[in-house]
Amino acid sequence: MNSAIRLTLLAFALALIFNAAVLAQTADVIYHNGSILTMAGAEATYVEALAVKDGKIAFAGSKSNALKMKGGVTKIVDLGGKTLLPGFIDGHSHYINSLLVADQCKLYSPPSGPGKDVPSIIAELKRYATERKIPKGEMIMGYGYDDTVMPGGRLLNRDDLDEAFPDNPVRIEHVSMHGVVLNSLALKYYDISAETETPAGGVIVRKPGTKEPWGLIMETAFLPVVAKSEPMTAQREINATRAGQMLYAENGVTTAHEGATHFPQIQTIQRASDAGANIIDVVAYPFITDADKVLAEYPLEKWTKYENRFKLGGVKITLDGSPQGRTAYFTTPYLAGGPSGEKNWKGEPTFPQDLANKMFKKVYEMNVPLLVHCNGDASIDAFLTSYELARAGDYSKSWNVTTIHTQFIRKDQIAKFVQYKIRPSFYTLHTFYFADAHIANRGREQAMYISPMRDAIDAGLRPTNHTDFVVAPLDQMMMLYSAVNRISRAGAEIGLDQRVNPYEGLKCMTEWASEQYGEQASKGTLEAGKRADLVILNKDPLKVDPKAIKDIKVVETIKDGVSIFPAPAGFEKPLKASSKYAGISYMWRAHVCDMAEVNQAAGKEWILVSLNGKPVATDKPPTMKFERGKLAIFGGVNRMSGSYALIDNGSVTLGQLVSTKMAGPSDLMELELNFSEIMVSVNGFHVRGNELQLLSDGRGVAEFRATE
Repeated sequence: MNSAIRLTLLAFALALIFNAAVLAQTADVIYHNGSILTMAGAEATYVEALAVKDGKIAFAGSKSNALKMKGGVTKIVDLGGKTLLPGFIDGHSHYINSLLVADQCKLYSPPSGPGKDVPSIIAELKRYATERKIPKGEMIMGYGYDDTVMPGGRLLNRDDLDEAFPDNPVRIEHVSMHGVVLNSLALKYYDISAETETPAGGVIVRKPGTKEPWGLIMETAFLPVVAKSEPMTAQREINATRAGQMLYAENGVTTAHEGATHFPQIQTIQRASDAGANIIDVVAYPFITDADKVLAEYPLEKWTKYENRFKLGGVKITLDGSPQGRTAYFTTPYLAGGPSGEKNWKGEPTFPQDLANKMFKKVYEMNVPLLVHCNGDASIDAFLTSYELARAGDYSKSWNVTTIHTQFIRKDQIAKFVQYKIRPSFYTLHTFYFADAHIANRGREQAMYISPMRDAIDAGLRPTNHTDFVVAPLDQMMMLYSAVNRISRAGAEIGLDQRVNPYEGLKCMTEWASEQYGEQASKGTLEAGKRADLVILNKDPLKVDPKAIKDIKVVETIKDGVSIFPAPAGFEKPLKASSKYAGISYMWRAHVCDMAEVNQAAGKEWILVSLNGKPVATDKPPTMKFERGKLAIFGGVNRMSGSYALIDNGSVTLGQLVSTKMAGPSDLMELELNFSEIMVSVNGFHVRGNELQLLSDGRGVAEFRATE
């Protein structure tokens, strides 16, 4: 007998011994009589039964063998023809936002919500208020309102809300999370009236023929509303965590993604985790500007490891904005011009290339995964440049890197992703929700190629897909539908050659998504030894008409072998915050992928009033203006410019300043020189209304006042 045959027989014998040992166990639960889709392998594979023991999959195979694991306490679940598959793994969303909206009324437009028109919105708000028994005087809140889809241009306004709720303040969040519609009582609460001036960069829709606020309040005009939002407390964190995670669970998601986390939000997640509030896994990615703060409290050895179902997964860097908002960065101009009417507008990067290069190098040296938000093809070019410089020609070490959105990737860039083993996470929901905007902004040819999942898979990549919740609804079946069908809200076909089949679409939500988190050994497929993170659907996505996928419902979600949706008995039992957090309250706001979240002093001209503690007494003091990633300075004689970021955690990153070389009065030249030297040392700031203070290692070095 040759050695090859002996090895084969030995392997067969070991497999028999292993199976015998497995089947000798007593299962906690055995599922059978349904479509049990393992998601393992290149082709769809079904098994007759699945056995779970101690929160893990003990067996996946024949029903007869599974039943050998039946004991006196084993629960036998007859699926009744329903479909069982691995729990969905969230490719990218902003989990922290779920804590803010979980107890609000969902008003997305169909198919993900009831908000098809104003009467539907009012009816849903009334149902919500009645069901919650909201008393007179208490704020009624909703989210997901989309003014762009209201039929006939009939928009929700203050009068609609006043008529329906004369005794309650009402606050309805815009789908962008950048604005609200308020009724009269809410306007009074937030001190907004006809006398309120519309700030630079803001929108206050007025009632026709009057100055009365009547509809949307957006952008900078929305900031006073944010500032007066209900403060977060440790107990509220815990309650909101349970409610927010249930939004994920009811959509079959067992691992949630927090896609650009600032330090206070990490502390929120940590406190709730310590209290045992997590019913699903949460993976957070600190924003690059918060990395040092996070490292001070979470040493690197703690990263990428779960504790109480929470882990830091890596670092997030944002390189541009959104294509529908015309802030994404492209190599060619937008057809519709810039967001403020700019001509030949290509968008701009969030960070200058040299600063992005340093950020990438920092994360590479930290040896943790990296997520990079990049939408436009120019931002993807910038990403590739920074990636290559960080690696300095050495590609021998594995580095888990994922590009978030990646919507306007070019075919030639796909080849680079294959070469470097970079994973794109696509956003196919844009083919449904934002296709018309992309056609208008980028032209038909480029719009047809958004999120080219077909070409990526055919090239050998294993992409993921995501909702970017709350920008789009947290609806996994709608996300799958968009990848398989690529049909817009208006019924137009959006790049049919980039469609994928339902099995590939599910791979992006299960096995390939587990690889994004480095968790392929424990999640993503139904195989023995992996965690029993499961979802049961009422129909099989592989066996229905592709256009019916969006109508499939989540019946049950199971985490580590325990059913979490529908909510189990006792789920509403309150958890108590630790006494050490008693009396603590603080504010943090929702996050969306937008440059406005990075650059905090934009939209105003700032005049220098003191330098190194000495008042500036001159008729032409230096001025600064921040706008879309650029810093423009007039020093009194010369003009300086560069890239900048003023981050909402109080830190500053500045690119190199370039200056004209004009001569002027000696006193102005000296002031200008001192000012430019100090600017190089700036690494912190405070903004208080119309006052801006620049800091160097915590010491105030320059003070500015905004012009009215």
